[in-house]
Amino acid sequence: MVSNCFVRKTYTVSFESSANEVWDIMTRFNERYVFVTDPKSENKYVAYIRNTDMLPLLTEPGWMDKPVRELPYQTNLAYYQQGISISDYFQVFGEEVVVVRDPAGQDEGYVRREDVLYYILTNQSGHPDWMRSLLNSIPMGILIVDKKGQIENFSSEVLRMVRVTPEELRQQRVGELLDPGVFQRVIENGEKVLNYIIVNERIGVLADFCPIHSHDGTVTGATIVLQDLPFIERMAMEMEYVKNLNTDLQGILSSIYDEILVLDEKGVLLRYSGNLIEDFWEINKEQLLGINLMELEQEGLFFSAIVRMVMERKRKVSVTQESRSGKNVLAVGNPIFADNGKLERIVIALRDVTETVMLKEELLQVKKISEKYKKELEHLRDQKQYAKNRQLIYASEPMEKVMKYIHKIANTSSTVLLTGESGVGKEVFARTIYELGPRYSQPFVKVNCGAIPETLLESELFGYEKGAFTGANSNGKPGYFRMAHKGVLFLDEIGEMPLNLQVKLLRVLQEREIIPVGGSEIVEVDVQIIAATNKNLEKMVEEGTFREDLYYRLNVIPVVIPPLRDRPEDIPLISLHFLQTFNEKYARSTQLSQDALDLLESYSWPGNVRELQNIIERIVVTADEDLIEAHHITPLLKTKKKQYLRQRLTKIMPLKEATRAMEEQLIKMAMDEFKTTSMAAKVLGVSQSTISRKYQEIQEKISRGEPIGFKV
Repeated sequence: MVSNCFVRKTYTVSFESSANEVWDIMTRFNERYVFVTDPKSENKYVAYIRNTDMLPLLTEPGWMDKPVRELPYQTNLAYYQQGISISDYFQVFGEEVVVVRDPAGQDEGYVRREDVLYYILTNQSGHPDWMRSLLNSIPMGILIVDKKGQIENFSSEVLRMVRVTPEELRQQRVGELLDPGVFQRVIENGEKVLNYIIVNERIGVLADFCPIHSHDGTVTGATIVLQDLPFIERMAMEMEYVKNLNTDLQGILSSIYDEILVLDEKGVLLRYSGNLIEDFWEINKEQLLGINLMELEQEGLFFSAIVRMVMERKRKVSVTQESRSGKNVLAVGNPIFADNGKLERIVIALRDVTETVMLKEELLQVKKISEKYKKELEHLRDQKQYAKNRQLIYASEPMEKVMKYIHKIANTSSTVLLTGESGVGKEVFARTIYELGPRYSQPFVKVNCGAIPETLLESELFGYEKGAFTGANSNGKPGYFRMAHKGVLFLDEIGEMPLNLQVKLLRVLQEREIIPVGGSEIVEVDVQIIAATNKNLEKMVEEGTFREDLYYRLNVIPVVIPPLRDRPEDIPLISLHFLQTFNEKYARSTQLSQDALDLLESYSWPGNVRELQNIIERIVVTADEDLIEAHHITPLLKTKKKQYLRQRLTKIMPLKEATRAMEEQLIKMAMDEFKTTSMAAKVLGVSQSTISRKYQEIQEKISRGEPIGFKV
């Protein structure tokens, strides 16, 4: 039965009581526990407050006025009726404090666990064998002694440690066995002495001395717990190994470039590496431990979706998030499973990829720029190659459009019709298409349809057999079509072809076969036709001088070559090219001044590139000076009626000078057009005397070789 000596008096408060009342009871009566009653439960004990729970509150301001409901109280109460046996009581007894009820069910006191345990261990009469087994099962030496040091009970581990028999141990006092000074301090002062090392000839142990108090608080004995020093040393070594292992692990984590987070299965942060990403976390790193990262998402501090995805998918997950500061962070989550397959840990690696993203974007931009430069270089290389091989030189926008179009069509073998004024260089463009096309390694045959007599044109185109007509070659002739087999046949001046031959040409274009003059066998030919003309074929079709069906066969891919006057930006380049060519040819060192180049650019060039070429060659051959000025070129240009130099303003000049230049140019144009000063004055809206005077000044400047109009 539980003796009444173990039942302690209870002091109670309510939930409405203050903390000051609780602390007053504990200090006045030296009480460790104060119980809380509840009127709703018939004033039974529903909780208790420990003095150790009150101590942290004493430093808080205003703690005395706090109600009990706001204090850290305990509710793990156990209730037992009076009259149960010691053994039954101890078997079910697991709580720190047990409320004792009388037979009527009223709470009358409480029992502490250590009181019952002390009674069981010190009572030599009648305690069951199972209690001895329980004591001996503890893997440490336990001694129960009275205040005189007489050993009342002990565990079997003590016998092993001190190397004596049970009878010898009961005859000794604990002071003789261990350390009398420490034991006396425990008994007299009631203090605990922990981790006390005892080494002598007999034993080497680590001892803990704990006083035993009676119900009135006096010291009645002591409990001594002994541990083997070799065992402690092994534990210390294992702890040191674990400590070193932890240091190594932390060093490894800190040396990794990534930031490592280790979470438990619920998402609570357990540890992290030292390399925290700057400007990513908005709280101190010391505050991260113990925080559930799932809760940080609400505050916008962490993209916790990766934690949820790892939990749900149970596999590796990668996501990218951007912090408030603009950091781009790559998060990779890996699940760690226990042996039973249950999720045990989540390891998240965070890497700052802000610079990587920026570098990637910059790389894409550089790649785009590189592709752009590559295309421009290829274009310039092609232009240079064309200029080197076929003198195809240009810088103007109209010519740029034509060349882009030629690049697009050159890879096909379709029929091409080149149209443009005489002298624009249609043959050069035909050769450019040929050189860019798939037939570049095959023959390029040129035929001028206007330069071959009509009677011979058919035999020249289609060839003839031997003896086909009087004067024919005795061996026959293959003809231009067969000569251009697999290659390109350039038919220049196609508008000059007779109607009867147009029919045969149409058949070749349709059937890809010819019949030589005087022959009977059909010869297949694979030829790409590039035709050129300076005539308006559509008008010729309307007039009936050109076959409509042939026109449509030739006009599959039309290319219009702009005249030189529509692309003045090309004139200086072409002029300098011809100048270099003829200087090399005639061993001269002639140069063109800027005024001369400006004059060439302002001219209308009715004869196009051919006329420009002739002018440059004439200047190189006939010039007396190495530097050619504008007045050397002016007499060579055509200035017939309604043909004027297209002088234009190309740079900033004083307004007064520009006004005078415009006036000179207008007066000169009016006099060239109307011949008389009266008509010129009427057209320009000024007096005849003004025109006479200013025109005379203009004539004097011209006679002195000075330029008039805009001096560009």
